[in-house]
Order: sequence, then structure tokens, then C-alpha cells
Amino acid sequence: MMNLNLCFYNYIHRFAYLSIRQSIISTRLVSTALPDSWYKRLPPIDEKDIEEKAIKGSGPGGQAINKTHNCCQIKHIPTGIVVTCQQTRFLEKNRLLARRQLQEKLDVLHNGEESLVAQYKREKSEKKDAKRLETKKTLEKKRTFKSEQDIYLNNDQLPDKSIK
Repeated sequence: MMNLNLCFYNYIHRFAYLSIRQSIISTRLVSTALPDSWYKRLPPIDEKDIEEKAIKGSGPGGQAINKTHNCCQIKHIPTGIVVTCQQTRFLEKNRLLARRQLQEKLDVLHNGEESLVAQYKREKSEKKDAKRLETKKTLEKKRTFKSEQDIYLNNDQLPDKSIK
């Protein structure tokens, strides 16, 4: 059991060291669905409840992807949810992203429509609809203005039929 804790500690230490040392691994990670600030509101995952594997990747990327164990697969034992992540070339980043995805899936499973993912999607959809409505109003104003200008120009160009 002590070996597992030591291994997990090495993983955290190695990730922090690589983040500082390499410019490729940045502290800001690729978001899965939620902004970074929203992940603080999700409940943490208990380490005893997950089973983690590093498997060989697949797809485009050449040797850096196909021959290295950079794909992370995490299984949540109580629910049986399996998450596989291969968004980057680095195992450390993929582990963190897979944990985030697992947190999101567990939140959706337990909270349904009240989950943070659903709330974020609703908020995003409302903003998109508001922007679409604003664009529609602006376009209507432009059309109205153009039609008024056309009427004004057409009235000026008409021959004068006044009686002399």
C-alpha cells in the first residue's frame, strides 16, 4: 500500500516539475467542457474509488502517440464509468484531463439537470440566444435605415412635375 502512495506522490511531483521545466506543458490545461474556475465547485474524486491505467495511444501523431503509453484510462469502480483521454501527447496532462472528465460524468450522473455541466451549457445557450437576438435587431435597424435612405433618394431623383 505504501508503494501506491509513493507512486501517486511521484506522479504529482513529476507533473509539477515538468510543468515548470517544459514550456509545452503549461499550467493552464485544455478544458473538457467547463471553464477552469468551475472545477473547484465539483466534488473531489476519492482515490480509493478509481482504477487507473496508462495504455498505448492511437491515431495521428506518429511514434510519439502510437508507441508510447500516453493514453490514460480511468474507471470509477462504484459506478463502472470508464473515461479514456488522449487529448495531448503527455500522460500527466491526460491523467488530469481524464480526472476532470470523470468528475463531470459523476456530477451529471448524480445531479442530472442540476449538474454544473448542465448549468454551464444552459448559460452558454442563453448567451448565444441573446447574442443572436441582438444581431437580429441590429440587422433590422440597418434594413430600416437603408429602406428609408432609398425612399429619400428615390424621391429626390423623381422629375419635378410642378406646374409653372
